[in-house]
Amino acid sequence: MTMEEVKARLRRGNELRRECRKLQKNIRARRVNMTAPHAVKTDALPGGKGNSLEAAVEKIDALERRLHCLEREAEAARADAETLIELVDCRDGYDILRLHYLDGVRFEEIPDRLPMSSATMWRLYGKALREITKKTQKS
Repeated sequence: MTMEEVKARLRRGNELRRECRKLQKNIRARRVNMTAPHAVKTDALPGGKGNSLEAAVEKIDALERRLHCLEREAEAARADAETLIELVDCRDGYDILRLHYLDGVRFEEIPDRLPMSSATMWRLYGKALREITKKTQKS
């Protein structure tokens, strides 16, 4: 596996979790919108074209099914990232990867959490990625 492939697999969980949050926000907004006065229109009434409560509920159900699938995908991606991070022997490199890819801490914030400079953090990050790349190429 190349270093770019390693980074892509590590990032996948965060990307899916962001997508889940967007979908949850969309679902919440649709639920609120369903309770608004204009949501009481039905297809049987004039002007109710496609704006029925039933259609809104069906759309929310479809979004919730999609959310459930995304959440399962995100869990699998997180487990995959954890497996890759476990390959790192250097404790500091392990902590950096874990903070960023599993806990969602931005790189700029990591030196504040770990007793190290930004330059050291980037050096150890690169070393950890190279270690994962090397170990996954052997398998």
